[in-house]
Amino acid sequence: MDCITHVEELSLRSTSKSSFDVQSSRRPHFARFSPILILLTLLWLLAACGPSNAGAGTSDLTRAVQRIALDYQSSNDLAAARSALESLNAPNPNQLLVLVAESAISAGDFANADALVRLALALGLSSNSIARHAQSRGLISQQVQATVQSAAQDVAQTQSTATPLPAEPTPAPEAATATPEPAPEAATATPEPPTATPVADPQVRTQSAMNVRGGPGTNYPVVGALNPGVAARITGKNPSSDWWQIALAGGTLGWVYGPLVETSGDTGGVAVAEIPAPPAATATPVAAAPTNTPVPAPAGVDFRLESQRLWDVVENGGYLSGESVNCGEKQELNVIVLDVAGNRLDGVTVRGVYRNEFHVTGEKGPGLAQYDINVDGDDIVVAKDTDGREVSSDVAKGLTAKPWTIPHNYLIQGRFCKDTASCDAFIKANGCYGHFSWTVTFQRTY
Repeated sequence: MDCITHVEELSLRSTSKSSFDVQSSRRPHFARFSPILILLTLLWLLAACGPSNAGAGTSDLTRAVQRIALDYQSSNDLAAARSALESLNAPNPNQLLVLVAESAISAGDFANADALVRLALALGLSSNSIARHAQSRGLISQQVQATVQSAAQDVAQTQSTATPLPAEPTPAPEAATATPEPAPEAATATPEPPTATPVADPQVRTQSAMNVRGGPGTNYPVVGALNPGVAARITGKNPSSDWWQIALAGGTLGWVYGPLVETSGDTGGVAVAEIPAPPAATATPVAAAPTNTPVPAPAGVDFRLESQRLWDVVENGGYLSGESVNCGEKQELNVIVLDVAGNRLDGVTVRGVYRNEFHVTGEKGPGLAQYDINVDGDDIVVAKDTDGREVSSDVAKGLTAKPWTIPHNYLIQGRFCKDTASCDAFIKANGCYGHFSWTVTFQRTY
């Protein structure tokens, strides 16, 4: 029996055991072997099957497969992932991917397991362990869940074919017709309509504290605040549907900017509310100055970097489970610009230094511009003031989604790790690769 045959036989036994455990509490004789021992043996055989000058051990192959899966999770380039797997010095790259995925699942290494399972499913590969993990982690849609369940059933059917069981006696013809057919009246009876389930009122929530204003615009006064995670009932909207009228505790009505909040419930039936008259504009006195006399620019930078913050695990859509970090899916870079008094400024142009990508504050909310951080991220500066004049600015640096480029103090503040040792382990495991978000705030100095 050659080396590849050994791998296939052990793979069949491992798959058969996993399938049997799901269906019955009685185990065959070989179930006494540890599944971890079987997986380690398979990985050893896969390495042994390659040429003697392959130069990469089992751990190198495992890391290579993990990196390919993480890259696919970030890029969704399946052709590139398939090509990278085929270029590995392994006799059966698909089998290797499945084994590495099952090993990560068994070890509780969710950061790598999620990426490995996604790639396996995208390539049409599955096992009972992969199917259970994908369903429990919500990695697949209902349509794909049906495909995974079908694949798991195929595995069980293959096992039963490889190890024939004693044939069941063919039931007598009488047994086949023993169950009476339903009466025609039951088949054609019209069921009573179910009791309608009350539809919850549409609501808004926010992930960070925000102002509630007296009308749909920043020119209205602040009448309250909406705290993170607190739900407020939607009572109306403005004609352009970009502001929501909400009811605060105590019945006070106010308005929040739609793109900055999350909605739940059916908002399709929300009616346009009565819009209060905006407050009268107060003229700002301007100091007298000779005609055409230029105003000198202030000393130092025009816009200073006020803050630079990595989003918390939960804020980014993830959660914590004991010592484990379950990464979120967001990849945002929000840029906020304030005037010298701390009010948000619309119409300020900001620039991504490396991609030379320009955005203007106000396009995503009051004083807010937004970038897709991608994986490499960018540095950000303020390029132009509201009047179009080019300005000088501090630079917000290191806004990236690669864990090994993020300083420990940011990771600790975001609850991705607790100390130097745990941060080093998180970075070594490529923790939350490609799934980080940042907010930077600039303030005008004049």
